[in-house]
Amino acid sequence: MLGAPARGEFIGELPLSDNPQVGTTTFFTLWSDPLVCVISAGWGADWGLRMALQVAGGRECHILMRPADRMAALIDEIGQIDQWLRRDHPNVRLWSLAASEEDAALVAGRGVGAIWANNTAFIDERLYFPELEQPKLYDAVHNARTTAFKRHDLAYGVNNLALITFVVFGGAESIADVARGYRSVSYVNYSHEHGHRRLNAAGVRRVLSQSRCGLLLSSAEGATNATMEYFLCGLPLVTTPSEGGREAMYDPRHVAVVEPSSAAVEAAVAAFQTSAPDPLEIRAAALAKARPHRARLIAWLSQIAGRDLLPLADGNLWLPQFHDKLRQVWSIETRPGGSLNARLTTD
Repeated sequence: MLGAPARGEFIGELPLSDNPQVGTTTFFTLWSDPLVCVISAGWGADWGLRMALQVAGGRECHILMRPADRMAALIDEIGQIDQWLRRDHPNVRLWSLAASEEDAALVAGRGVGAIWANNTAFIDERLYFPELEQPKLYDAVHNARTTAFKRHDLAYGVNNLALITFVVFGGAESIADVARGYRSVSYVNYSHEHGHRRLNAAGVRRVLSQSRCGLLLSSAEGATNATMEYFLCGLPLVTTPSEGGREAMYDPRHVAVVEPSSAAVEAAVAAFQTSAPDPLEIRAAALAKARPHRARLIAWLSQIAGRDLLPLADGNLWLPQFHDKLRQVWSIETRPGGSLNARLTTD
């Protein structure tokens, strides 16, 4: 499979921003002939485009965007990129995943190819699974960055909570500030002495397996990765009404949707302590929700490849060409004159 070099220069005029502060992007090669590259919309898309065009080298290329936010917040960016590609790179076709049929119609309305396949269907179940031997140490886990729209304050009163968090973008609250608001944090991946401790998939899986339920409390965002990580690790979910697509993987037997108040969140957490669904049942239900989305992406990719790729997939319709979350994260270092170095990082 063709891929981007581990370190290389990508030079070209950007359709959107030439902001040297962008530090990361996502990119990987999903298929080689014809070339299909996957980048993110709403997360360093300009750098991802540079990488895809560099790898294509003028060949026919399909660029598939995975939304990193609500489609309503991204559709203008996707439309601008499509117009730029049609004008300056007519041999490149832009496509976008869509969390729902409504989002797919919104994308298609801009003249961009749309695939109804929710991001959360592509969390790798080989990385996230229940560690049934783990003791239940925490009443709930909240896996959410520090940004205000995650509404950490709704969970401040939850007892015996595990907090997995990180900071993105300038101006977000620090981890110390967010953790200080919680009444009863029993675990956080941060210390004053050593700072933030990034957890890999195994680290996240361990904390989730030690928790009785997961929390998702934002009112509007994209199809949240934590949703499927919770379910695949066998956790029921306490959440609030939301826009953006995370509900696509919900099974009502395993989800408590409550009003956005601290009291309602705390009561739902307490209820799951006394009566929690079977973790393997939660996982199986989530995979059943994911398979149709995976099937639609495989059907699209089969059309591009000119052959049926379904026999390459496993029983849960995971292709060997997929990556966890349909992304690989690259660290970007800008250089004078507009060139940049790209280095593959651990996601």
